[in-house]
Amino acid sequence: MSRHTKDLENGKELAYGFDWYTGYFFQVFGIPDSDGEDVLIIDECSKFTNLTNARMADLMVQYELPSTHIHKVLMDLPI
Repeated sequence: MSRHTKDLENGKELAYGFDWYTGYFFQVFGIPDSDGEDVLIIDECSKFTNLTNARMADLMVQYELPSTHIHKVLMDLPI
C-alpha cells in the first residue's frame, strides 16, 4: 500500500495512492466539522466508486501532483 499526502489551501488535505484491495484511491479532506470529524469532499477508489485510471490521472493533474506518479497510474502501476 502507498499513501501520499499534500496540504491544500484553507486547511484542506489531499490523500492518494494505491492499495491492494481498493486499487487506486483519491481523497480530499475539508476542515473538520464542529465535532472534530473529518469532512470528505472527494472520496474515490477503483473498487467501490469505479475510479478509472484516466479519472485518477485527471484528478492528479488538477491538483498538481508529481508527474512521475501520474505516469505510473497511466501505466497501471502502483504509485
